[in-house]
Amino acid sequence: MVEKLVGIGATAKLSGLSERTLRYWESLGLIMPTRMPSGHRKFSKPMVKKIIALKETLEKNKLRINDLVTSSTFLQDEGLKSKVRDLSAFNIKAQMDAFYQDAKKNMRLHPITGLPDHFFIQQEIERRLEDASKIAVIYADLENFRRFNQKYGYSRGDKVLKFLGMMLFEKSRDFGNPLDFVGHLGSDDFLILTTPDKYRQICAEVIKSFDRLVLQYYDKVDRESGSIAIAGRKGEELKFPIMLLTMSVVTNERRDLSHFVQINDIANELKHYASTFKRSEMVVDRRSN
Repeated sequence: MVEKLVGIGATAKLSGLSERTLRYWESLGLIMPTRMPSGHRKFSKPMVKKIIALKETLEKNKLRINDLVTSSTFLQDEGLKSKVRDLSAFNIKAQMDAFYQDAKKNMRLHPITGLPDHFFIQQEIERRLEDASKIAVIYADLENFRRFNQKYGYSRGDKVLKFLGMMLFEKSRDFGNPLDFVGHLGSDDFLILTTPDKYRQICAEVIKSFDRLVLQYYDKVDRESGSIAIAGRKGEELKFPIMLLTMSVVTNERRDLSHFVQINDIANELKHYASTFKRSEMVVDRRSN
């Protein structure tokens, strides 16, 4: 089933808020709409429910949105926390905020997406392995992205990377844990660090949204044909399909993991297998010790 997205005007009517208020809440990091290639904001049904819950909680506890300023300062302020009984209504995750703030402070952000980079990702994964935490590492990889760049140019390719990074962040925040985070390894390779009980739903939601929304980055003629045409070295016409998203999952549920490089090697095996599919797909390493 295709996930239905609601425009900002309809969201404003459903929630009883103005469009200006919704944009302000977005700027504070309290809500996360899906940004379309046209620049328009769209909201998923769960996000609309959270907006309504946030509004009701503010009214119930006689709080103004300006009291919150940012999600991290809110959760660090015991005075504000004591006024609000149902924190879950805010969908605010201070721990997740802390990861991105730490990466920013140490200048470990990818220049295109603003997500934590390869070094920061490796550091955090190895820290959790040392703590004997149960983890699930999701590698998200775009198929045919290089061909897309050849056809449309690097500027539009960067827009696709920003779109994917934002969508991974949004789905991780909506369906993952407070300690989950999204990173950008480089090029068209992204990573989500979550737990074994969460990766299935995250992957399902990401793939569902990606397959529907990525088409809007293609010209109409290419969307309709389901492929792009590129001139080969000898002038011949070469055709390549619309981009797909492969999600390779490595966990320490059944096997011991001790190092980021080990996880990376397993993921590369999975990515090679996933690339044989003709659709966006999730593949999971099920091998044990």
